[in-house]
Amino acid sequence: MVTRLTLTKILQKTGYQVIQAENGQLGFSRFCEEKPALILMDVMMPVMDGYAATQAIRNYETGQATPIIMLTALEDMESIDHAFNAGATDFITKPINWGLLGQRLKYALKASKTEEELRSSQVHLNYALRLAKLGYWEWDATKDSVNGSNSAFELMGVPAQEDMPIDMFISKVAPKDMPLLQQAISDAQRGESHVQVSFRVMHPNQNLLHIDCLGDASYDKEGKLIKITGSAQDISRLHKAESIIDYQANHDSLTDLANRSYFNKYLQNLIESNASAQISALSATIVLDIDRFKIINDNLGQNNGDLLLMTLANRLKKVTREDDFVARLGSDEFAIVIKHAHSLAELNLSLNRIFNDLSRPYLIGDQELFITFSFGVAIVHQDGKTANHLLANANVARAQAKALGGNQFALYQKDMNQQAKSQLLLENDLYKALERNEIEVYFQPQVDAKTLKPYGAEALVRWNHAKQGLISPVQFIPIAESTGLIIEIGQFIIRKAVEETEKWHKMGYDHLHIGINLSGRQFANDNLMDVIQNVLSHSTLPAKFLDFEITESLAMSNADHNISVLKGLKALGVSLSIDDFGTGYSSLAYLHSFPIDTIKIDRSFIINLETTQGQAIVNTILAMANSLGLEVVAEGIEDDFHVSYLQSRNCDIFQGFKFGKPMTSTDFTRYLAENAK
Repeated sequence: MVTRLTLTKILQKTGYQVIQAENGQLGFSRFCEEKPALILMDVMMPVMDGYAATQAIRNYETGQATPIIMLTALEDMESIDHAFNAGATDFITKPINWGLLGQRLKYALKASKTEEELRSSQVHLNYALRLAKLGYWEWDATKDSVNGSNSAFELMGVPAQEDMPIDMFISKVAPKDMPLLQQAISDAQRGESHVQVSFRVMHPNQNLLHIDCLGDASYDKEGKLIKITGSAQDISRLHKAESIIDYQANHDSLTDLANRSYFNKYLQNLIESNASAQISALSATIVLDIDRFKIINDNLGQNNGDLLLMTLANRLKKVTREDDFVARLGSDEFAIVIKHAHSLAELNLSLNRIFNDLSRPYLIGDQELFITFSFGVAIVHQDGKTANHLLANANVARAQAKALGGNQFALYQKDMNQQAKSQLLLENDLYKALERNEIEVYFQPQVDAKTLKPYGAEALVRWNHAKQGLISPVQFIPIAESTGLIIEIGQFIIRKAVEETEKWHKMGYDHLHIGINLSGRQFANDNLMDVIQNVLSHSTLPAKFLDFEITESLAMSNADHNISVLKGLKALGVSLSIDDFGTGYSSLAYLHSFPIDTIKIDRSFIINLETTQGQAIVNTILAMANSLGLEVVAEGIEDDFHVSYLQSRNCDIFQGFKFGKPMTSTDFTRYLAENAK
């Protein structure tokens, strides 16, 4: 402690800002929150030593490696090797040479800065390569300064200079195209990290260049735009290569999209080519329009109404795939062909993605517009064998969507397989389930195997559909996994489970643990530790009462990588469990390496506990867990025999219908009052 306080005073006098932490675990948490430029830590610390804290930080980091200098009184080579193997940048022996310390810090910060500059240069190079090596640029939004290659400034028609304001950098963009560029910047400021926009630039020699810009936005932890890094490409030759007369005949003059005539030809060719090639993949036609467009257009005025349509067209280009086809049929009516989806699930995923992306706000002038759409969808061949027939049926479906209040899409239903249609509709409803508060968290009791008193609960998700009532997780969890909605649902479950457990602790049940399942998509998500750290930082619930469960098959899917992720989670102070143990193919060597606290015996083994084979399997699992020092939870406890048999073999925790089915938080509170006496 004396060394830490002395270091703090000396570093503050030298001009450094210092963040302190009393132990390794708190140090790791402060690192996650503050992202310091350099870390000084002692090897010998309480709770978590310097080696473990360094490993936790390295497991957490992606891309950049923060310099870590370790302080140690140990001078043996083994300790030094241990420090470097853990991920340390440098080490300093005690007693500290204060003059040498200052030089070490300066060198480490300088080396880190150089490494970051090299990394930034590599990013620039990659962008230039992606766009024919023509030019790169970077806008620092916090300072409003643009820097880049000379070719980037040349393409934009302005003289090259450092720290140029963005308004000067884009000053030569054609006036008619300026709103599109400003919309792209506005979208980036509102959280859309990928920037892609095409526009024209008027050069001093009166040459009009067509420029395509591609970039990625970066944000701080509050979500505020920091910078956009990107590339520029002159695509003028592509425009010149097309026949002007042919282009105008096939494209809408306002939005530059294909017109109705061109769309009909394209759709008919697709139908005929699919039929002749006997392509089995699904293709679909979408017809969409803006709900209450006449009222919106009257309020905006003609010019802003046109700008809205241009902005919508530009967004349609961005949210559709390269192989899809987009057209403006007239007024506010647009059409899309989605080509060659491999399944109904993939088709529905594309529909939902396009619908959600188009539903984001539009900034027109100084107005933020929230507009809604009605979509009609017809599937090629199934709902029509000619372009006119498909468009007619898609329009019928769109009319149905509008009749139901708009802000939704409808599938043309005649001859559609009822089960497939129901599945698609269910997927569509799932996208809105969270905002409608239909997703709920239930709690299944867990009891101490010796006392049979409440030990905790497992948090389980339920969907209480407004019309269909409770929908089985077996139905909607696979949908949530395939669409990626499981990430958002999983974050909701974590927040809700911690919130309820914190409430029960405050009611006096301060021994309760809560188990939360992590899906494969959640576990692979780079933001998982940030999400958990954020929830814990806003709660008084100690991290040790939070138990995250992953299945045995997930744990073994990429064991070496998963061990690293689990160690990062463990550094947050939470507990870890292997769920459904015995159903996968885990290696004992790997299992020994996993930083887990608990294994859960799958209920399939408990069901067969009265058989000789079932008992042999359960006995083996219990013996192995005991040898590894792991707690064991037995799932599927339903009768007295299960209880007595497992009690006699020192099982730790029981879970099953004998002690309670999954229940709401209100019912679980009542359960605690009745059983925790």
